[in-house]
Amino acid sequence: MSTKLSSLSIFLFIGSLALHAQSIEVDTILDWTDVLTTIEEKDHQYGTEGVLIVLDIDNTLITSQTDLGGDIWYQWQRGKLQTKPTEDQKIKKCLFEDVIGLLYELGTMELVDPKIPGYIESWQNDGFTVFALTSRNPKYRTPTERELLKQGIDFSVSPLLDGTGNMPMYSYQLERGMSYMNGIMMTTGMNKGLMLQHILQRTGQSYSAIVLVDDSGHNIDNIYEAWKDSAIDMHLFYYQEVEHTRRMENGGLVVTEEQAAKMDSDWKALNETLLKIFPGRDISKGCVDPE
Repeated sequence: MSTKLSSLSIFLFIGSLALHAQSIEVDTILDWTDVLTTIEEKDHQYGTEGVLIVLDIDNTLITSQTDLGGDIWYQWQRGKLQTKPTEDQKIKKCLFEDVIGLLYELGTMELVDPKIPGYIESWQNDGFTVFALTSRNPKYRTPTERELLKQGIDFSVSPLLDGTGNMPMYSYQLERGMSYMNGIMMTTGMNKGLMLQHILQRTGQSYSAIVLVDDSGHNIDNIYEAWKDSAIDMHLFYYQEVEHTRRMENGGLVVTEEQAAKMDSDWKALNETLLKIFPGRDISKGCVDPE
């Protein structure tokens, strides 16, 4: 069995779900053991054609090889972690999209768990529909697909298809930009519960069971709220391996002050080098955040 995180808040949260929605289960996990078991159980119950597997990308499948530009850096910059950026360390809001795009292009990723590509390939070979649902902006599709393919993960093998049995290519504006291509849905941070509903409605597909893995508690909450009244058998896995490991190594912190300072100095050194070589790309000119 996979190792479960234990805390009063998680216990109460899961207990509340059990009382209000028997069709949705939520587990907090540190490895993929229970995911594998659950998919096998759903296969026996509904058959592969009745089961949809939905996977987040960052800190679920792959993670940045350096803190700078990865999901940990993003959370730190957005003030979502216990350690906050100082005013000097903050990237201006008017620069943020350009900076994160640059770092995605330059940065490299590694697998969270070396067994993940094998799991995905096995599900694809068995005939399950498997697709990725990420909060990344569609503008960052090229480096996203590059790093996934480099790690042996190809979501175009058995993706969510449309009603004609073809793999659709969607790219349009909702509340924010959305695209679905090559088995990867990119949502620019929109509500993942609603985005999952949207893509199933758009493709005209339905499933008896959905198994979803994501490292964000916020995403898990949104998916639960959007689907709590659905009759679909849904199992949500809140995957915490990356942050759990960091907390164990950092005395309970996802990012220490020293690690924050390293991310800041790495960015400033990188930006200084780029401006020496390409002085015309100084994106800070004219960038003033509103008061």
